[in-house]
Amino acid sequence: MKNYVEKHDKLVRYLDMTIESATPEYAKVTMPITENHKNGMGMAHGGAIFALADVAFGSAANAGKDYGVVSLNTTIEYLRPGKVSPLTAEAFVVRNGKHILNYDVKIYDGSGDLIAKCVAAGFQTDVLLPD
Repeated sequence: MKNYVEKHDKLVRYLDMTIESATPEYAKVTMPITENHKNGMGMAHGGAIFALADVAFGSAANAGKDYGVVSLNTTIEYLRPGKVSPLTAEAFVVRNGKHILNYDVKIYDGSGDLIAKCVAAGFQTDVLLPD
């Protein structure tokens, strides 16, 4: 299935993310915890965790689409530090409406601990995505 995010999103490559799977119903994205992904305390940086969650949402929301979906709102709750590489984000569709799409995203570290969860809402635009 074509995925605009995988092909065109530069942050995915910059942060060494891998889109393992992406359909409109579900996406799984992984990211290592390297020195570039850590905060000053040596744990996964909150911004890196948020970026991973956002990419998982965007991968699912844009999977197979001709027109782009953009974020309307994302709320994240950090539950515990990400210490073990890699991090994995899984996005699950809650509502796939004509204009508004809602996803739950769960983020785990390499030990399987749930380290964060978020709720993401997107808007289906009329912007044609390039190939």
